[in-house]
Amino acid sequence: MTTSPPIADWQELAKSKRDSVFAKIPKAWLLPFSQTSQYTETSTLSVLDVPRTCGILTEKELDITENHDATELVNMMSMGDLKSVEVVTAFCKRAAIAQQCVNCLTEIMFDEAMARARECDEFLEMEGKVMGPLHGLPISLKDSFNVKGVQATIAFVSFISRPPSATNSVLVDILHSAGAVFYCKTNLPQTMMSADSHNNVFGRTLNPHNLSLTAGGSTGGEGALLAMRGSAMGVTTDIAGSNRIPALCCGISSIKPTASRIPFAGGVAPGRLGSPGSILPGIGPCGRSVRDHSLFLKTVLDAHPWLLDPHTLNTPWRTAEPFTKSLRFGLIRGCKERPLHPPIARALHTTATRLKAAGHTIVLLDEKIPDLYRSALLAFRYFLLDPKKTPLTHLQASGEPPVPSLQTCTFRELDGWEPSLDGLWDMNVERAGILQKYHGLMVGERLDAILMCGYQGIAPRHDTYGLPIYTVLQNLLNYPAGILTCGKASREADAAFVEEGRVYEPAYEPEACEGVPAHVQIVGKPMMDEELVEVMKVVERILKESE
Repeated sequence: MTTSPPIADWQELAKSKRDSVFAKIPKAWLLPFSQTSQYTETSTLSVLDVPRTCGILTEKELDITENHDATELVNMMSMGDLKSVEVVTAFCKRAAIAQQCVNCLTEIMFDEAMARARECDEFLEMEGKVMGPLHGLPISLKDSFNVKGVQATIAFVSFISRPPSATNSVLVDILHSAGAVFYCKTNLPQTMMSADSHNNVFGRTLNPHNLSLTAGGSTGGEGALLAMRGSAMGVTTDIAGSNRIPALCCGISSIKPTASRIPFAGGVAPGRLGSPGSILPGIGPCGRSVRDHSLFLKTVLDAHPWLLDPHTLNTPWRTAEPFTKSLRFGLIRGCKERPLHPPIARALHTTATRLKAAGHTIVLLDEKIPDLYRSALLAFRYFLLDPKKTPLTHLQASGEPPVPSLQTCTFRELDGWEPSLDGLWDMNVERAGILQKYHGLMVGERLDAILMCGYQGIAPRHDTYGLPIYTVLQNLLNYPAGILTCGKASREADAAFVEEGRVYEPAYEPEACEGVPAHVQIVGKPMMDEELVEVMKVVERILKESE
């Protein structure tokens, strides 16, 4: 196989791309350099209050972006209480501020968004009805989704010379038909196989809670933007935790539905197409409330996406009734290779305790499940099936170097491992055994969901996230799963959960994680995404009531 010679000056090409994006921020929305120069990856500052204190947003725009979830905003626009132009302007402003604080955007479409917002308002005024269930709602997209007329470099320098997308991704078409307004695309890691959204084209996305911590990946731009309240709803992908890791790092909510329910066609992939592996990428929303996840999923499935993407399952949205009965939760408290840090151990304990107090049942699964570390190791063997190592060829095409986090998100046990057709058969047998074990537990224990962590700690320092042990499991099983925020790290409150002599990976640093969001992960049953949404609503309500 021949490859193109490296680009003579890849750094200059990357800089020109960054500059072209930044130039699309209106001058009136720029923060002073004396302020933004403080926002570096070594700073421990929180920038969550910058949008409120910088003076760029009006009081009404602050209210729009801070006090309403997507569901409520759509309702207010449909009733005429808000104009789409007002809502889109507010989120464009806030996204511009977020970009200057945490570097979360890859493409800016503010002008196109304002034109679309005016179109939504005029349609409502002329027709007396909304365009669809997402009427006038600004939605942010991971960079890998194609939007006609906009580039999708997915953070490869060698992709910068590619022309803008000629068509929309199937999902983008569906959301547009439902009335959505697209105003920005968001940052991701080089190769999209790291939990640090860092690349040589756009740089590193920072965590708004503490700039020295990772925003997660591979959809870290969405996580950071939503934490800054610069988006009402974001659209993400997930093959090892890309939807859930940024949510748990940045203190927002997300859901990864069963793969192949939401259409994947028409996007840009960093790897080789046609993998013989059995782990499928999924697409899901991230946002401010579980009911927003329901709004997204119902909207997409009601559009019959299987008619547009042959790989999407013909499974219409089912309206699951809210749970009134006592639920049964399986509880997984971690694995010995990646023990839970005190803030996460406390979050899990607190959630389980509150669920029990509300009349729900907790069933311990620690000794009943297959080895979590070994399960993740199997998943990563599937990710290494491409003998051509296609993502690396995209790097070689420009001469850009790999980013540091690519060295920390791999299993040392797989150094030198090479795929084979014979080995793939054995892998599939091993996966089937793991799937059978979890299926037996779900059915035998009559579980409604599993309660566990999505990561052993809160958002760690840059380039130290390591392996996604607790999120890749659901991709291996093709089980739906979601993230909910559960309190914040507190050295005082977490002290009771410190285990003396325990080696934490990465290192547990109480001072560094003080005040950073903690989380829990709720895992549902395959093809029962509607029920998972209702279970998450139960947990969300219990956690909010106890705040």
